[in-house]
Amino acid sequence: PLLQSLPNLQLFEATTAQTAVARMRVTEKPFDNKKFRQAVAACIDHAKVLELAYGGKGVPAENHHVCPIHPEYFKLPERKQDIELAKKLLAESGVGDTTIKIDANKDASWEVNMVQAMGQMWQQAGINVQINPMPGSQFWEIWDKTAFGCTSWTHRPLGVMVLNLAYRSGVPWNETAYNNPEFDAALDDASGTLDVAERTKKMERVEKILQEDAIISQPLWRSVFTAGTAKVHGFRMHPTIYHQMD
Repeated sequence: PLLQSLPNLQLFEATTAQTAVARMRVTEKPFDNKKFRQAVAACIDHAKVLELAYGGKGVPAENHHVCPIHPEYFKLPERKQDIELAKKLLAESGVGDTTIKIDANKDASWEVNMVQAMGQMWQQAGINVQINPMPGSQFWEIWDKTAFGCTSWTHRPLGVMVLNLAYRSGVPWNETAYNNPEFDAALDDASGTLDVAERTKKMERVEKILQEDAIISQPLWRSVFTAGTAKVHGFRMHPTIYHQMD
């Protein structure tokens, strides 16, 4: 907003696959309970979190870590907040104490804002949340070990890239400890398909499995920005803030 108020200045924006996920480690209670994880996900109004955490600058995400700008993205039905469904799932889960703690990197204020916005929504369903903002140097020591954490992921040009890095069974960055042979097989099929249109069709199954298993609650994809005088022509912002001088 400050930059936009200055005269003779233009803002350059790029929609990106940069994001943060509230990820649940499925080997730790209560996140080993699928219905509890689904209840956590059902509480979230993705568009509202985007507005509160990042001024609406980006696009809502859909809990499967594939972005609309990825070439193989498959559009699934929009995620909608459903507090009553969350309460129902909580009751069916049998989880008694619904007090949870989430670790976040306080060096990134928008990530803390995101978690705070989500925390208010979780409380609407009776899930009490303790937010633990940590210095980045401490957070990155436990990011892949904590039971519940908010982890940032940078932009990558293909949707299958982060899925292979973070959600495939046994890979080093699998912070959720997710282990689903059905997902691995579907990801193998999509990753091995060179034709983008065919890969997009196969991504429907990949994305649906991740949504159904609810290992992440992912509300947003964020835009990145820079600014220049009105005299600058022909410049495009890059999703990873590269300066390509060609």
